[in-house]
Order: sequence, then structure tokens, then C-alpha cells
Amino acid sequence: MQASDSGGFPLRWSNPITLAWRRARTTFPSRAKLAARDAIAAALASALAWQLARLLWNHPRPAFAVVTAVICLAPGLPSHLKQAKSLLIGCTLGIVIGDLLWQLPDQHLLIRLSAGIFLAVLLGAIIGPAPAVPIQSGVSVVLVLGLGPSTAGSARLLDVLVGAAVGLLFSQVLFTSNPIKDMGRAASTFLKQLANGLDLILKACQMQQADSAETALGQLSLAHESLAALRAAVGQAHASRRWSLRGRLNADRLAFVTRRYDRHALRVYATALLLAESMNRATSHTHSPPPEVLSSYCRWLVDACLDLANQPTVVALKSDDPLATLAPWQPEVQPNIAPLLAADWQAAYEAAQQFENALRALIGSRDA
Repeated sequence: MQASDSGGFPLRWSNPITLAWRRARTTFPSRAKLAARDAIAAALASALAWQLARLLWNHPRPAFAVVTAVICLAPGLPSHLKQAKSLLIGCTLGIVIGDLLWQLPDQHLLIRLSAGIFLAVLLGAIIGPAPAVPIQSGVSVVLVLGLGPSTAGSARLLDVLVGAAVGLLFSQVLFTSNPIKDMGRAASTFLKQLANGLDLILKACQMQQADSAETALGQLSLAHESLAALRAAVGQAHASRRWSLRGRLNADRLAFVTRRYDRHALRVYATALLLAESMNRATSHTHSPPPEVLSSYCRWLVDACLDLANQPTVVALKSDDPLATLAPWQPEVQPNIAPLLAADWQAAYEAAQQFENALRALIGSRDA
């Protein structure tokens, strides 16, 4: 017979399809929102780069200009400006090497091709530490040797210049991202993942199902991907302070917000894992469900995560902001609960307190 919670809903933590659905429901919409702006910018920039290259250089099909604009505006880049610079360096280096190798006899094409790729990738890695430099350098050598200097040489470099210029125009002026909102969306996804995982572990402990509890711990560990996305958004915010117009205008605000997330996001994740492990260990040791007061506390923490995740803003500049506070938990028994619990549940309660403190430290950066 299949177990169910108090509301009659079947508990299927061990079902991989359920876990995959929970993961997709929380991560895919966030990823789509983060990528939509760059996708629109890439589409518009591609059309503009095509037309400019045709007008400026009379190239009938300036595909390289379009490709460059798309690469410069790819979603998830920490700096579109660095990407454009790396493209220009790599393409120039590869075209120069390819033109030099083209002067050699073509009896041994594979040897010439291999030697050209070796030199291009090696020099690209030395000149520019960014991966885009050696990649573009090697690709440029292949195109020059395969298509000829007239098609993939200086003509391609002109198209690359146009594509990079258009990409920078869109990334730095027209379609600049809002790093505050990007971090807010990433933080919301992160908190939802934590809430889902803690809710699953609480129900598994209440039903005293060891397999379900282990699966719930795996679900909670999926929040690490959301944490990585949040830290990536923080990294992009750091970069935008130097490499985007919007970032320079809000440099002080971004510095404050990114410092808050650098300090507290990882702490929230670590204390959530500690709480889940403590609950699972106490259940296996005592062979009993969590005490009602502890279950109530954990449910309050889950609801707090969901409430915070559903707020329209996630970052604040003032710790005394009304939205930066978390209403205190009001248990039905005395506040000094820990001494009333068994040793194993006492450790779980202390872990729950640490998670609450980490949450309060994180939301101390909420924005009105």
C-alpha cells in the first residue's frame, strides 16, 4: 500500500520522474527568463550586423558578422565586452597564421593544417587566457586554409569587426541586463529548491521511511545547482560593475548586494543540508517521527523560504527595511525548547535554528 501524507496525497519521493519534474519546474522557468533577453538581443543584433556588413563592405552574405554577434551576446557570459575582445584577438591571430601558412606548398595539406592549429591554439592560450581566444584562433586557421584567404581572410576579419561592434552596442547600451533582478530571480529559484527539499525530508521523517528520506536528501542536493546559478549571477554582477554602462552607474549598490550574497548564500545552503541530515539521523536513531514542536518549526521554515522566494524583490540595501525582516516563529510551548527534546532531536532543533539565522542574514539584504 502506498504511503500518503495527511492530505491524502501519495508520497512518491523514490520516483525519478517526480524528482525530474520538481527540478524542471523550479529551474527551467528561471533559465528561460534569464536567457530571453540575450536571445532577443542576439536576434536583433544579427539582423543589424548583416545589413551593416553588406552596406560597409559590399559582402553579399556576411555570415561571419552574424556569427560574431551571436557569440558576443550568448547567454550566461560574465562579460560580453571580454567575449568581444577575445573574439577579435583570436580571429586576428588565426587569420594571420593562416595567411602565412597559405604561402607554403600545398602538397602536404594535413601537415600544414595540423601545424597551423597547433600554433594558433598555443599562441592563443599564451596571449589570451580566456578560452575564446585559442578557440577562435584555431577555427580561423581552419577556415583560412579550407576556404582560402579571399573568403576567410581579411574579408572575414571585417565582418568580425562589424559583428563585435554590434554585439557591444546591444550588450553595453541597448540590452544591458539588470544584475539586481538577475540575482533576485536566481535567489528565488534557490530558495524554492531548498523549500522543496526540506518539505520532502520532513514528510519522509514523519512517515519514518528511510528510502524516501535518502531520496529527499538527493532532491535537496539539487539546490546546489541553483546555488551555482546564484553565484554565477553574483559573478556577472561583479563584472557588470566594470564592463557595462548600467553596472557603472550602480556600482556602489552592486558592491553592497554582491557582498551580502557572497557571505550568506552558501551559509543558507550548508545549514539546510545540516538540518536535513540531522532530521534523517534522529529519525533512524529514535525510530520515531519528529516531535510536533520540531515539525511545526520546520514547516514554518519551509513556508518562510517559499514566502521569500515569491517576493518581487530579493535584495535590499537597508537592514531595517520592513521587507528585510522575517516574522518570528511562535511555538505553542515555551521558547526554550531544546532541553525538552531528546539528544538526537535536540541536535536537529539546533540545526533548524542555524538555518533560521542564516535565512535572516540573507534576507537582511531585501529591497523595498
